[in-house]
Amino acid sequence: MSDVGEKVAQATRQRAAVYAHLFLVLRKRLGEREAVDLMSEAIYNFGREKSTRNYSEKARSGDLAQAAREFASPDPVKQHQFAPRVVSLTPDEAVLAMSKCPLVDEWRAMGLPDKDVETLCRVAHSVDFGTWEGALRCALRFEGTRGEGKDECVLRVKKARG
Repeated sequence: MSDVGEKVAQATRQRAAVYAHLFLVLRKRLGEREAVDLMSEAIYNFGREKSTRNYSEKARSGDLAQAAREFASPDPVKQHQFAPRVVSLTPDEAVLAMSKCPLVDEWRAMGLPDKDVETLCRVAHSVDFGTWEGALRCALRFEGTRGEGKDECVLRVKKARG
């Protein structure tokens, strides 16, 4: 991996550590539900904002196939970190998978209990919900995640009606 790719990977691991520490402090002070709600809301908003910069106008205008291709971009840094790919694609539905997750890897390396890794994984997915539901106007459902101990994160994305 190039120096740039490794710097991005390091930044992602640092993001994972910040998420974990923030979650642990918020949970201690506010309780788990409030910690999850606050972090999820902020990360969802970030996903909406990020997608306006990272997805083409064609993807943002409702072209599900284009959005799926951009999500599973062959960009070497993205592939190194998440290994996203399109599993299947129809005009109304895309199934996407990621076989890597540096966030989950970092949380496990930090020694967090499985329950906390699962919770943080759900919180981190808020960025995807912000992107797909908020900005790209598609319905998103996760069908297994690395945080749950699965081999891949599988996302089912459906084109919004109307």
